[in-house]
Amino acid sequence: MGFRVNSDKILEIERSLSSLSDLNPIQDLLGYLNADGVDGRVKHKTLFVLQRVFSTLLVNGRILGLKSTSDNEAITLTKKWLLDKYTRFFNTLGTLFHSTEHSLRITSLHISMSLLRTESSYISNKTVPPSPQFAIDSFRRIVRPLLINKKPMFDDVRSEWLDKWIGKCDDIRYFFFKETIHLFREFDAVSSPRPKHLTSNVLTLLENLHSMPTHQSEIDEFWVPEIARQEKEQVKESNLEQSKQDNQDWTAYFDQMIADEEEEKESKATDKNSKKNKVRDTISLSAHRAMYSGVWLTMLKCPTGLDVNENRRALIVLHQLVIPFLKPSERASLADWLSDCCDAGGVNALLALNSLWRLMRDHNLDYPDFYKRLYALCDRNVLHVLYRARFFRMLDLFLSSTHLPALLVAAFIKRLSRLSISASPAAIVMLIPFTYNLLKRHPGCMHLIHSDRAVQGVDADMYTFDEPDPMQSNALDSSLWELASHQSHYHSSVNRLALILSQVFSKPNFALEDFLDHAYKTMFDTEIRRKIKTTPATYDGKSVGVFGGHKRKLDSIADVDEKNAIGSIQGDIVAQLFEF
Repeated sequence: MGFRVNSDKILEIERSLSSLSDLNPIQDLLGYLNADGVDGRVKHKTLFVLQRVFSTLLVNGRILGLKSTSDNEAITLTKKWLLDKYTRFFNTLGTLFHSTEHSLRITSLHISMSLLRTESSYISNKTVPPSPQFAIDSFRRIVRPLLINKKPMFDDVRSEWLDKWIGKCDDIRYFFFKETIHLFREFDAVSSPRPKHLTSNVLTLLENLHSMPTHQSEIDEFWVPEIARQEKEQVKESNLEQSKQDNQDWTAYFDQMIADEEEEKESKATDKNSKKNKVRDTISLSAHRAMYSGVWLTMLKCPTGLDVNENRRALIVLHQLVIPFLKPSERASLADWLSDCCDAGGVNALLALNSLWRLMRDHNLDYPDFYKRLYALCDRNVLHVLYRARFFRMLDLFLSSTHLPALLVAAFIKRLSRLSISASPAAIVMLIPFTYNLLKRHPGCMHLIHSDRAVQGVDADMYTFDEPDPMQSNALDSSLWELASHQSHYHSSVNRLALILSQVFSKPNFALEDFLDHAYKTMFDTEIRRKIKTTPATYDGKSVGVFGGHKRKLDSIADVDEKNAIGSIQGDIVAQLFEF
């Protein structure tokens, strides 16, 4: 059913509401917003009219005014009726976040946040004594429709939400984290599947949030003015306290651990359903860090589990965005989840290694059998996955210590050499420099290339490929006959590079980054740009290069050496493909 209404009608209703004596037209305006047949421009005007009306009613105490003994029954009923319409308006704004019209989505988001600030300021000033407050109920009506819907969050809404609020305003970001945790726990408490796009929406926001404060002085911008004033009053006191902490003696570390434990106990003892808002926490760096890490940990520990894609997206950014903000007690909890990812194998196991290593290196995490698990990930799939380059960057880091046993390093070298037999040329080109660097870094493994078994091949190989423990694989009793076989590989780049293992190890280490991102395309591009130094036996003096035509005639071999670069000849490649 449609409504025959135009902009003039909306303006007429606004004039009738200017005196706030007859509030019944509010019902009509809300009806226009929820109707399907109303023009988008009319809905825009309706939104702004309702914003002005409800803002005025809020400031005048007509909606949320504290109950007074002078209020008669009529006033009480009116406030109840207006509160119901105000709530309904907020819910309508939430549905418009997912409107098909861009301007309606952005306008409804801005209006809802404007009303949130007006409401928060009102209840802050009316509290006895006046103190900063945050309209948490109205904020929840904004967060829930943003995160929960049948379709993913629109890019423009997400960008606006990040740029204008959670990426900029410290109080909005803090309470967004708090409400997101509450939302996750609401569904996890009954072990029911989370709404379809909830985790994906939160993950997308966290991936693009790059404004988490790392120092107390960075918490300086707030959406609610009263919270900003509180922050200015306490900034001097906070700076003084921070300077005292910076000058503490060596016992400060242990004092901080005790404080973190006490804070954690207090948070567990607090009633989850309490509606009291600790607004003062919005100016605390530790509170921001706790909420941020709480969102990540609550999201990852889903009883029904995350899907493979969500796990992968989280693992890609976990070591940079999350681990630096974790408390000691939370790091162990995250390590359990990372261990489960490693045990599951596959690409996610490769990505989980980076975070585990960060916990071990920077936070003294004791992770048993790390190299044994790492060894198990070196299977035939590791040379063909999308994250191959990232894995070998990490593997080079993990094997960089010169204090590792030679037998352990030899097991990795031998296993990768065996895998190279069925690898692509691009992977082999990466493995040879990787092996060369390991041999130079760990001279105890040089026996692998000097062994007599290198010429005897697989028949004299003592290495046990299926042994899960690298220390029991007999790698040092073997040889790198697999890499030696690549000296006769069909691809020129591979066989030339493999010759390096037969020469004196006097060259410096290879820059591994020059080889990690090789693929068929890069190798092909390199090959067709290679200069011809030796004229082919059947050269007719016309064709230049692999795909070149005969637009230029070369008179001599010297001309080829000086001028012929593959790809410099222009022409129809398809027509000239078989011209020799």
